[in-house]
Amino acid sequence: MTGYDRYGSRVAALRRFADGGDVWAMERLAEALREANDADGAEHWLRRAAELGSGSALVPLGELAVADGRVAEGIGWWEQAVAAGCAGADLQLGALYLERGELDAAERWLLPAAEAGAPEAMANMGVIAHRRADDETAVGWYERAAEAGNPTAMRSLGVHLARAGAFERAVELLTEAVRRGRRDAMAVLGAVYSDRGEFDEGEQWLRRGAAAGDPESMFLLATMLRDRRTTGTPNGAAADEATHWLRRAADLGHPEALRLLLDS
Repeated sequence: MTGYDRYGSRVAALRRFADGGDVWAMERLAEALREANDADGAEHWLRRAAELGSGSALVPLGELAVADGRVAEGIGWWEQAVAAGCAGADLQLGALYLERGELDAAERWLLPAAEAGAPEAMANMGVIAHRRADDETAVGWYERAAEAGNPTAMRSLGVHLARAGAFERAVELLTEAVRRGRRDAMAVLGAVYSDRGEFDEGEQWLRRGAAAGDPESMFLLATMLRDRRTTGTPNGAAADEATHWLRRAADLGHPEALRLLLDS
């Protein structure tokens, strides 16, 4: 039996149970349809499950609504999910409001979870404090989130410490953030080493980040090559490589890379 046949058989079986009113089957069918990029079909079955009292259907309903641009509707689903005691709905609400720049609303949803020790909530509370120009509070939240293993907080704290001159701890945190999957921390490491005049080490991190698909690493590597700070590379080859990385970064939506390409 091919993979497609197995998928089709699974969906058909789930659909039979879902048609019969089985809430569990409705939710599993919705998951399968989301994986197949059938958002409308997934939403249909999640709505059916929610109508029958499923709290666990509320969070993915909010995700689908927000992804479709129906933000107010998504907020409504997530608020219902919080009221129903669904784990993580408060974090999604807080992250959404934070993305929209509504800091007070974001804090209202994130602070209880952060005070309870949720790493993601603590990291986002650090972002809120930073945007309010309260660096002391931001660092406190970042420290707590980093201690709890949050790589985003490690990156943010590493940036702050590097600016404050605490180089060794900054590098330690940023390196751990990379190990935990924050590829954009490689761009920060490249910049930190380059700012200290350690261009070879900086270039190595930028090349690692660029190879991993990080647009900021590509952009910084391109500007480094344009400045001819690399060693042992002919100028013409460096210029060609710089253009290559600028184009890659621009393709990934990096605005400064596009500007440099247009100005060149």
